[in-house]
Amino acid sequence: MIKHFTEFEGRPNGAARGDVRVTLNHKKVFVLNGKAVEVLGHPPAVKLFFDEARKIVGIKPGDPTHRNSFKLKGYRTSRHRMITAAPFCTHFGIKVDSTVLFQVVELEESGMLTLDITKTVRVGRGSR
Repeated sequence: MIKHFTEFEGRPNGAARGDVRVTLNHKKVFVLNGKAVEVLGHPPAVKLFFDEARKIVGIKPGDPTHRNSFKLKGYRTSRHRMITAAPFCTHFGIKVDSTVLFQVVELEESGMLTLDITKTVRVGRGSR
C-alpha cells in the first residue's frame, strides 16, 4: 500500500524560546518576540522593505517621526511587539490566510532583520 506522508516543518510550542521569532497573521500584523525586538535594538518604530524578486521582507529600526515608519505596539507586561502593516502588505500583495511563522529570519550587517516569505509554516488556524 502506497502512503503519501508530508513531514511537518514546524517545531513544538516553546521549543525555541531564546530564538528570534516573527509571525504574520491574516490581519496583516507582524508579531515580533522579545528576542527579535532586542536584536533590532528596541526601536520605537521600524521601516519596512520588500525584495519582490526574492520574496524577502526587511525590517529596520526607524525614526517614529518619519511618515513611512511603523510604530511598534505592545503591552506593558509583554516583550512582544506588533507592527500593523496593512498598507505595506496590501501594496506588495502579501497575503496569508492564517498566522504563519517565518522559519528563516536573519540579521544583516546593516541592522536589517530579513524574513523569507517562501519559508514559512502555518501556526494558526486562520480567520474565523
